[in-house]
Amino acid sequence: MTKTFLAASAVALSLALPVVADPAVGFGFSLTFGGGKVDAGVGVRLFSNDEEDSFAATLGLDYMLKSRSLRPTVGAAYLMDNRFIGLDMGLDLNSRELDLGIEIGVVKTEDGGVAVPVATGPSDTV
Repeated sequence: MTKTFLAASAVALSLALPVVADPAVGFGFSLTFGGGKVDAGVGVRLFSNDEEDSFAATLGLDYMLKSRSLRPTVGAAYLMDNRFIGLDMGLDLNSRELDLGIEIGVVKTEDGGVAVPVATGPSDTV
């Protein structure tokens, strides 16, 4: 199961990252559901882009507080003004079980506004 998870993570990352990406790193809290257990954790996420008000693919690593285990993740998040909310799938390294999680946290985002050209130079109007 671990090999399948790692292979799926590699494929998802290669498809999610554009050729020219502006990745970002974020920190947050996660809540996981799986195997009849609920656990909370803190973690770090790598986002495929840093554009505000957009979706991004994520890779992450959580430290789960109740089970005291590490949990690598792959998922998706919606980036807002310097914060995010996301869904992911992770592998609890102690129990070797897959679980689903939601996370919220902070990430440095960039406003994706469109630059408006400004005309300069002498005016031809009289």
